[in-house]
Amino acid sequence: MRTHIVAAIASVILCLAPNGRGQQSQPGQQKAPTPEQKAYRQWETRYRQLQAQGKQIFDAEMAREKAGDCPNANTTTDFDTCYGKQLEITESNLKSFEATIHDLLIPARKEPATPAPGLGGPSVTAAQGTAEFESVERIWRQYRDTACTAALHQFDGGSGAPGFAMQCRLQLTRDHMRELRMIYGESFL
Repeated sequence: MRTHIVAAIASVILCLAPNGRGQQSQPGQQKAPTPEQKAYRQWETRYRQLQAQGKQIFDAEMAREKAGDCPNANTTTDFDTCYGKQLEITESNLKSFEATIHDLLIPARKEPATPAPGLGGPSVTAAQGTAEFESVERIWRQYRDTACTAALHQFDGGSGAPGFAMQCRLQLTRDHMRELRMIYGESFL
């Protein structure tokens, strides 16, 4: 009976050993990652870089807002010139922020053509999510342009109208960056 127990234990050890041959791995020796694992690690590294980049863009723009726009502008011309420059920087930051979010929406690996439904409603593919994001941005730009044109009209052709319209665009653009951060997740960026 004792030989049967020893034989059973030896059999279990052989089955649990690498390659089932009783070979022991050397300390510090690791199994090489598969090509899929390597690709995923590269994607994960890129994803974390994009997250950091998105956070940096967002934080920089919010710091610019907190510092105040055009505190030294005293004339209408000063305001128009200053807000034009501020708006140019903010627009550039928005475009970078949008590009970062767009890149973050790309999945790590190929996904099924039809995703499984989730508990909270239908899931979408990466392509559908990207198309949705692009649609949101296109519609938002139309809204911003229309709203700031209405702001311009409040000045009834006065000299302060262009500066106020640029201030409107600046504020709505920053608000939209906050919206994007909320929509796509604060932990996401």
